[in-house]
Amino acid sequence: MIENKLTVIKLVVTGPVNAGKTTLIRSLSDVPVVCTNEIASDGVSDLKEQTTVAMDHGICYPTEDLALHLYGTPGQRRFDFMWEILAEGADGIVFVVDGSDARSLEELKYIYEHYSARVKIPFLVVVTKQDIVKFVSLQGVASALGISAEQVKHVDARERGPVMELLLSRFVCGAKVFPA
Repeated sequence: MIENKLTVIKLVVTGPVNAGKTTLIRSLSDVPVVCTNEIASDGVSDLKEQTTVAMDHGICYPTEDLALHLYGTPGQRRFDFMWEILAEGADGIVFVVDGSDARSLEELKYIYEHYSARVKIPFLVVVTKQDIVKFVSLQGVASALGISAEQVKHVDARERGPVMELLLSRFVCGAKVFPA
């Protein structure tokens, strides 16, 4: 009898507050998502009622021999100690930015630089909320981060299929599509 060996890939999902990290994880997870949401305070309460303070965690099983473990970070800088904890042992990073909010891109630049200085693993930048109002183009995001436009894609974080396909193509098929 041949046993299937389960391949586990750990992806960190990070980005500014209100970019769509929790939504993305919830749309992908095949198990109930562990969320550490609390009532938002400070300026975050202007954007939404609750915010992640430690992490979100979900698991999806795109095939019987593959598990994607998704670890969502808090978006606020005051919780940046969690960014490093969650990046420990990660196979890739998904940076999420709200394409309808120019301030989100400014914050993403800080988060991107934070990770770039600490870990050298494959990454992908996804732009959400392009259906609302387009403040930030995909090329604009790439230019702001100083990366190739090939590393920036639009996603609707609520749509499992296209998001799953993108993650699989970037982090599984060919594993290291974008060098660190």
